[in-house]
Amino acid sequence: MATIRIPVRDLQIGMYVARLDLSWFRSPLLRHSFLIERSSQIEKLVRAGVKVVDIDLDRGMASQPHQVSDTTHSATETAPTWSIKKQSKTLAQLNEEYIQAKLAKQQMDQAVQSVFTTISKTGTVNHQQAAEALQEITIAMRTLTDSAIFMALSQNRAGDSTLSRHALATCTLSLVLGQVYQFNPLELQELATAALLHDIGLLQLRPAIVRQAYTTSGLSKADQQELKTHPRRAVLILERQGRIESAILHLIANHHVYLDDSGYPKESRGQFTSDRTRILMVVDRYDELITGFGGTSPLTPHHTFQCLYQEAQQGKIDQRVLSSFIARVGIYPVHSHVRLNTQELAVVTELNQEKLHQPIVTITHQPGGTEYVTPLVVDLAQQADEPRTRAIEAIITMNA
Repeated sequence: MATIRIPVRDLQIGMYVARLDLSWFRSPLLRHSFLIERSSQIEKLVRAGVKVVDIDLDRGMASQPHQVSDTTHSATETAPTWSIKKQSKTLAQLNEEYIQAKLAKQQMDQAVQSVFTTISKTGTVNHQQAAEALQEITIAMRTLTDSAIFMALSQNRAGDSTLSRHALATCTLSLVLGQVYQFNPLELQELATAALLHDIGLLQLRPAIVRQAYTTSGLSKADQQELKTHPRRAVLILERQGRIESAILHLIANHHVYLDDSGYPKESRGQFTSDRTRILMVVDRYDELITGFGGTSPLTPHHTFQCLYQEAQQGKIDQRVLSSFIARVGIYPVHSHVRLNTQELAVVTELNQEKLHQPIVTITHQPGGTEYVTPLVVDLAQQADEPRTRAIEAIITMNA
């Protein structure tokens, strides 16, 4: 789904709204996504306090002309065909976007940390704290792009064994994919809650086991078996407290049940898992790989996707879910700093959905490191007239 974010006042008849910057229960319309058929719909959104909306370029007037009337469904006036072309963001816009994402991450991190601090001290989940943490995450997802959030969550995670940060990343990325799959609000809430709390069972293990899981020496067989009890321990904690839906408990219990039955618990079968469980599997595995959990060397997002692709080919994780994840954030995510085969330095500024390995980049530095006076914007998929075809050679790690 190709989307673009625009101010609500720029909405026009014939555009298809994919998402509002307003929580679903405050929406003035029954549906969260819909075709704009009358100007009164736009005014209703404005009165409700909507500031910006995401529009679906595949379902709106750019590809599907509609005849509509401002007052009746029997069309007497043809709506204009709106030809919408996404514009690449400037580096200044991207930098500001990333700064805002990092600030939002700090707010989310504090909220999630409070949940885990309470669990560590009391052995129970404070439901109010959990609700507030989920609210912080939801606000960030309404106001920031997926690419900015993704990059803010993924940077500088190598060797990070902080469970609250793992929970934050898993929860947020689960919601990104849940929206791709168009789950209803209740399904999204259950998925987000499960992702937030899926590893609280690790807090009942000896801390040395969790720390050792991040070293190349690995765990003993006995410690490996104890580590594998953490999904069941999490479920027991929540069952004792009550107030948690069985669907959430099921997601937590099975987030390591891989499709080839190489995971655990052994009594569960991967082929019978739901889409939401498979989403949780993929994003949990993603964050394991970028942090180095399990004793492997931490990977960049790009190399993590390569590893996940191999695991999908082997039947461990769901290929559809992984493909949706990659399509959403890109093989080379927006905001990535890269080195080209020309030895120029660049920033990925926009994805090419048809050729994800060839995004649009803004080249900032010449070979040798001299900064270009005017950055060059190059679509790596459209270089027929160029004397030399540019390609991404490597990702450059960004500083915090």
